[in-house]
Amino acid sequence: MIRKKIYVDQDMVLANFNKAYNEDRKKYPDQLYPQSQFGFFLKLEEIEDAIDAVKMLEAHFDVYILTRPSVYNINSYSEKALWIFNRFGIKTLENTILCCDKSLFKGAYLIDDSKGDGQPEFDGEWIQFGTDKFPNWKNVIDYILDKEFDIDNL
Repeated sequence: MIRKKIYVDQDMVLANFNKAYNEDRKKYPDQLYPQSQFGFFLKLEEIEDAIDAVKMLEAHFDVYILTRPSVYNINSYSEKALWIFNRFGIKTLENTILCCDKSLFKGAYLIDDSKGDGQPEFDGEWIQFGTDKFPNWKNVIDYILDKEFDIDNL
């Protein structure tokens, strides 16, 4: 049986980029791009329920982390990878893709908060995380599992 593919964004879907960004902007007002600093991506806090939700999805789907690197901070490539490894382990790290154009991918779902990196053109269903329809991981999981398995919850 072929498992459907789900792509999950990292920043503001798994990791709280905005919180760290805003804290650093207050702490270092002259630093316009806190994400360009060494260690920025390593310190990001997890979005509530994100880790458990991805693990639940991995039981039913082929899950890939699809994240845009900060091209102005070459360290973001390794820091994002290390963040994923520390929370999910090697298997999820092997399923991690860093790419600036998410329209290049094909799958059942793309769970992503942003829309400036090709998300609307993704070949599958784009679930825009953090919107009224999908404000949190519970809503996302319920939606996908209901749609795929025609049940309310697993």
